[in-house]
Amino acid sequence: MTDLTERLPSTLISSPTVVDGIHLTLRNAISQGQLPMGYRLREMALAAHFGCSVTPVREAIRRLEHEGLVKIYPRRGAQVASLSTNEVADLYETRLVLECYAVRKGAERKPAKAELAEAREMLRRQKASLSDQEHTAPLDAEVHQALTVLAGNPVIAELASHATRQIEAVQARVGAVVPGGRNAAHKAHQEILKAIAAGDADRAESLMRKHLEWTRDAVLAQMEEVQSR
Repeated sequence: MTDLTERLPSTLISSPTVVDGIHLTLRNAISQGQLPMGYRLREMALAAHFGCSVTPVREAIRRLEHEGLVKIYPRRGAQVASLSTNEVADLYETRLVLECYAVRKGAERKPAKAELAEAREMLRRQKASLSDQEHTAPLDAEVHQALTVLAGNPVIAELASHATRQIEAVQARVGAVVPGGRNAAHKAHQEILKAIAAGDADRAESLMRKHLEWTRDAVLAQMEEVQSR
């Protein structure tokens, strides 16, 4: 496969450590489809590209493996994870369980004004990014994490985020979008946050379920179409 390392930004995403920067930069590249499924991550090439030793690159790749974005094989090294239709369906089932529960819990918990303000700021940033045609789902993972953290359970938020990131990479690969486009997804996120802020647990859960089921059906349909070509 062609070496795509040069497509990566040479400047790392601003982070506390080099490992954090490499991890976030590679994660974004995978989520946005710049590094496709099955692409081999060569530690030496990445270290040379980022101007660092192999050690932080190796640690960043291990983090990506933990998130399900990379698979490490004996004697073959690390590759961007390839997901089947069934695996993506399983990830959506996981998200439905975790995120529907999280937004219900968030509405019942009645988050503080500061917490709601952070979620609204993320939605504002997503709205501003809707015109960015390079991304299939601009800031989608970040918005969903902002909604799930309102449950007050960081473990649920982290698990849901891992599933979302894996699906986001598939979306970028097959070009699947939410029915109604980017604006429809953003509007759904807004309505979910409004329900949480209003303490309407039933509506928050119902809206999240509908949103995830719509995106699931679109992604799976597009995957099947791509595979049939």
